[in-house]
Amino acid sequence: MKYMKLTAGLLPVMAIVLCISCNKSKQPVDGKIAADNKSVVVAGKIAYVEIDTISNHYEMAKDMRISLDIQSKKLDADLNGKFKSLQSSALDFQSKVQKGLVTQAGAQEIQQQLSSQEQGLYQLRDQYRSQLAEDAQVNQRKIFSAVMEYLKVYNKTKGFQYILANQFPSSILYADSTLNITKEVIVGLNAKYKAEKGKSK
Repeated sequence: MKYMKLTAGLLPVMAIVLCISCNKSKQPVDGKIAADNKSVVVAGKIAYVEIDTISNHYEMAKDMRISLDIQSKKLDADLNGKFKSLQSSALDFQSKVQKGLVTQAGAQEIQQQLSSQEQGLYQLRDQYRSQLAEDAQVNQRKIFSAVMEYLKVYNKTKGFQYILANQFPSSILYADSTLNITKEVIVGLNAKYKAEKGKSK
């Protein structure tokens, strides 16, 4: 019997805008480039990334999913083992009662103990689920932070005013595919992650 499913997903719907902008005092006005703006940026220069694609192809996100899945299976196995042990105790108790091997007072005491153990296991299940959900949220924030930090470096040579995050459903109803920088962002993210992962070994 499967008592629970603990696995939590990474990167739920994020209706966000990754705003990588120039200094506000040097923003272009009415489509013109401000004279004192050294980093020449055309007004309205925008790009976007597909969040789902990054989630599926960013190696950091993949590693975190694998790690969370392993953790979920361990907790699942631990909890199911405890439930099976409780079931075994309950069957043993039922057999003794049917054979008249325990007194009525003893039966009531054992029944209360079994009931208390069952409640404890349900509480443990909820604790495990809460733990996994929290870990998933932390992983999500780590991934999002890594993407944001990379885009700051990436945009130093690109000069976009805004980099939008597109994910279905989102507030972006149409986007020109030529503005999609997801593939090159993923390449850069994975290269950076691979280098950092190599250093940590």
